[in-house]
Amino acid sequence: MSLTSFAQHSITLRIFMKKFHTLIGIIVSFTLMTLISGCGGGTTTDATTGTATLNLADAPVDAEEVLGVYVAFDAVHYKPAGSQWVVEELNETRVINLLDLQDGNSTLLTSQTELPTGRINQVRFIINYDASFIELVDGNQSLNVPSNEEKVVGGFVVPAGGDINITADFDVRKSLVNNGGNYKLKPTIKIVDNSQVGEVSGTVNFDTNNTVIVYAYTNDTFDETQEIANDFYYAATSSDATDGDYKLAWLAAGTYDLVVVELDSNGEVLSTHVVQDVVVTEDGKTTQDISI
Repeated sequence: MSLTSFAQHSITLRIFMKKFHTLIGIIVSFTLMTLISGCGGGTTTDATTGTATLNLADAPVDAEEVLGVYVAFDAVHYKPAGSQWVVEELNETRVINLLDLQDGNSTLLTSQTELPTGRINQVRFIINYDASFIELVDGNQSLNVPSNEEKVVGGFVVPAGGDINITADFDVRKSLVNNGGNYKLKPTIKIVDNSQVGEVSGTVNFDTNNTVIVYAYTNDTFDETQEIANDFYYAATSSDATDGDYKLAWLAAGTYDLVVVELDSNGEVLSTHVVQDVVVTEDGKTTQDISI
């Protein structure tokens, strides 16, 4: 081979190798991009399931003779729209004193239950009747639960490939029925998306030695007939402010009226004071100090 031919052959080879390396680089880059898009930490748009983490909370009970309300949970069932119930059995029966879950406190019941993406229309708590009881000043007694299966009105939306954190606000004040000293539990529960609720807290400056309760009402829904009847059933939630502090948690975003109620030793209403137009924002904490 002549020197001229050899030089031309070398140039051709270098050009070929340069193009080959460029092609390999493109292929490797494309492969990495495909792997990253398929295995990344974010959610995928075609995900058909998500997960739900469920907590329990409670509003205070007004009856001073009640020291504890112990409810035993065996399972939680979820009803997706247009699909069958999804059953989440607990590893063991959970006996929970609901009165420990007041003033914004909560406890984890189930974690990251896999559910179909979209609307969950109902949640059903399976309650163990034999293991549930109420603690009173003068001793314990069985807690009559009319049905072991309790459906919850109100659902939530499961995000595609993500997790939603929800709370079942178990309002014992509305749920506990005293039938001549025999207590029944007719659960009043609402499901809230933790990212869509807020709270109101503060101090109550009230010169009294009596019991003080703060109720939160949706704006303009409280009237004097409820005060006269000592009936605060339609309050969204409540907090005992006898020690001068209160916290109203798990409130949907909106405007509320706070009703401060003074009770005598028999639980009769002595006075009320209303603070109007208190705004609660999603995932927000509003401070409202009250002087009377």
